[in-house]
Amino acid sequence: MFKFHGIHRLPLSIVFFGLFISSLVYLPSDFLFDMRLRMIPGTPPYSFWADSPDNIIAKVYIFNITNSERFLDGRDDYIQLQEIGPITYREKFTHSNIVFNENSTLTYTITRNLIYLPERNTVDLNETIVAPNLAMLVMASYFSESSFFVKTGVNFLLRQYESKPFVNMTIYNYLHNATDPVLKAARALASGLVPSTNVGVLSQMYMKNEYNITVSIGTKYGNDEFFAIQNIDGIESVPTFKRCKPKFNRTSETTLFPQFLKKGGKINAWKAVLCMAVDAVYVSEASRYGMSGYKYEIPPSTFNRTKPDYEDCYRGNPVLPNGLADVSSCYSNYPFAASFPHFMVAEPIVFNKLKGLRPEEEKHKSFLLLEKMSGIPMGGRAIFQINAIFKDMSGFSPELKRFSNMYLPFAYVGYEVEGLPWHIYSFLYIMTQIVPNTQFFMSLIFMALGIYFLYVFYKSIRKPKALKTVCEIKDENEKFIKI
Repeated sequence: MFKFHGIHRLPLSIVFFGLFISSLVYLPSDFLFDMRLRMIPGTPPYSFWADSPDNIIAKVYIFNITNSERFLDGRDDYIQLQEIGPITYREKFTHSNIVFNENSTLTYTITRNLIYLPERNTVDLNETIVAPNLAMLVMASYFSESSFFVKTGVNFLLRQYESKPFVNMTIYNYLHNATDPVLKAARALASGLVPSTNVGVLSQMYMKNEYNITVSIGTKYGNDEFFAIQNIDGIESVPTFKRCKPKFNRTSETTLFPQFLKKGGKINAWKAVLCMAVDAVYVSEASRYGMSGYKYEIPPSTFNRTKPDYEDCYRGNPVLPNGLADVSSCYSNYPFAASFPHFMVAEPIVFNKLKGLRPEEEKHKSFLLLEKMSGIPMGGRAIFQINAIFKDMSGFSPELKRFSNMYLPFAYVGYEVEGLPWHIYSFLYIMTQIVPNTQFFMSLIFMALGIYFLYVFYKSIRKPKALKTVCEIKDENEKFIKI
């Protein structure tokens, strides 16, 4: 069996003193976060991101119209809405085609899809509701500023196919398969003017569900710009816009955020289905799973107009009221606007022709809870509403004219972070709690071991030579007697 003689204590002493000094200069927790900053393949941080957890739940709410006939014949000058939901899905996203670039960036393809969760739903997708005829209304609104001849053609098609502004349809079709023969006929006549024949709410939101994204990694950009978007599909701004280019501002793609967040700051996140990169501002400290974090909220002014007007890429034409953002650029140029649910904090003109809306701040506000060292989401909710914009509907039937200058909600969706998987939680807890809180004691242990082995080495070289020889002979005699 190998025995450590005195001389062997010196290398051990040097090793432990080296570990002691290193642990003071380069803390173990720094090593873990540096490993994550570089996104080294094969390490836990990289693997957790590349094979992302299925912890995003999408809750969809729609509206049933309870006075459709009274509104169309003029007895009511408003539309009465009845909320239905939630209809629960899981948002599944995958990262593929991952490439490390020489300029300290990472390029990958993200794909997002919705998976229906029958075990979590009480709403029957086969239930029939009275819903706006999305195909008819969206097409009419799309052509509301067209020439007299175009409107004449649209009116002819509407009469030919006897399209009505409101229809009885299943919840499933309203969300996934809202179409109408008139839309197919219009596309056959002028395919360039009718981008899609399926205007189902979720079908439109996920029609473009794949993007190529390049983000910053490594020490070149540091913790503040970790995983900040450089470009999407090669464009250095929110994609699909033509008139102006909404710029990124250390924008995250919502799966990873900067490390070592600063108290009182803000974050910026891009959500493809929202067509915007929005700020979330610090509001308070918070904790979850035994870890400290910061809570951020999306401010009430998110969907308001900004100055100067030309730089407001979401102003619409004509300019929309505060509380609405024109997102038609992301939806085949169909006249859609984003807002908070139930038009929360919007100007009264937005909902003056609607009844049944009940905005509630606690229920309808968006927030995000991030672990403050890693920036990993521990909880939160991003919630917004998609609406149709109706401009001046002159030149159409009397029924359609009643929709002039109206904003009609189609649905709103809340994306919720549903906890952390155990393997991510465990590693995160080690990174942020165990290692930082024990590294001082580990340094002391390294120092004590270094001193101990140095002392043993010193004692061994100070022992008289004769005494050492006698001891060695005695050891050999004892071994001989035992044999």
